[in-house]
Amino acid sequence: MRRPTGRKSLYGLAVSILFALLLHACGGSDSTGDDASSRQREVLISVHKTEVADLPIWLESVGQVHSQSAPTLAAEVGGRITRVLADTGDRIEEGQLLAETDTSTLLLQRQAARAALERLLVHIANGEKRVGRLETLSAKNLSSQTLLDDAREQLEAYRADQKAAAAQLAIVEDSLTKSRIVAPVSGIIQRRLVSAGDFVSRGQALFEITRPEKLQAWLPYPETVALEVKIGQTAKIHSPLTPGRLFTATISDLQPTIGSGSRAVMAIVDLEDPGELRPGATISGQVLVETRSQAVLVPNISVVSRPAGESVYVIDGNRAEARLVETGHVQGNLVEIVAGLVGGETLATDGAAFLTDGAQVKITEPVN
Repeated sequence: MRRPTGRKSLYGLAVSILFALLLHACGGSDSTGDDASSRQREVLISVHKTEVADLPIWLESVGQVHSQSAPTLAAEVGGRITRVLADTGDRIEEGQLLAETDTSTLLLQRQAARAALERLLVHIANGEKRVGRLETLSAKNLSSQTLLDDAREQLEAYRADQKAAAAQLAIVEDSLTKSRIVAPVSGIIQRRLVSAGDFVSRGQALFEITRPEKLQAWLPYPETVALEVKIGQTAKIHSPLTPGRLFTATISDLQPTIGSGSRAVMAIVDLEDPGELRPGATISGQVLVETRSQAVLVPNISVVSRPAGESVYVIDGNRAEARLVETGHVQGNLVEIVAGLVGGETLATDGAAFLTDGAQVKITEPVN
């Protein structure tokens, strides 16, 4: 009887010790779990301090280069083109011969006009002699007044015909001159619209000429912002044709764009020393329409959408405070805060979208 009783006592003691050890272990595990859970509730974020600075408002547009002076050279006389001496892309000087029209018919017309004029000059000379003789005879009553009057009338008719013939000859001479198509200005042939052998009529376009030293940037703006664009505002122009070069000028003119009822406008900027730019080239432009003084600026990643509206999270120590804001103009990766911040606040940036009001945070980098 004594031996079994001793075994039970030893067994009970072992159970008690094991229970105590398990209880101690469980108590230590609970404490460690609380610390880990606390760390897991912290949201990792980066932060940025709000800036206060003047904010230039630039309106962007994509437009084209146009020539300030781009005359279209047209045929002034009809006929067949016999020679073309300039091509697209050629640089030309004022007065340079560009093409010639067949003049064979005009040369015949000039010959006929000269002959008619010479004939009339002979008639006039004879008429003047006749009138002179009749005036002498009439003074001696040896000729009737009627013959003298008829002779004078005939002489005046010859003189009138002589003026008409001289005018006709001048027209032919002018047409011969205009059969030689010459450059009215110095520039570059933008388009050649005629070839040797073509028959052209008066007024038909032959060449388009541009003046590369006098170019304009045309920037279209829609009706929604048209009223903000004004003459005299600063514009910045850049093009892939001139990498690394920025043209700065001012708006010289505003023109309404074609369209019934539309208030969209075309901003025209004169380009000085355009370099390699050519008419028709695509350009990107910005127009400075306003500069907002002392604007509060934050990274756009700081602004998150919530059911109550757009919000930012102001960081105070290791806690985040949700704050409703009203946003304004977006410039690059910065957004203007119109209401809700005064400047100098530290805001959550990366990780802001995962925050709630009062959330604990852990900053992963220094405040900018």
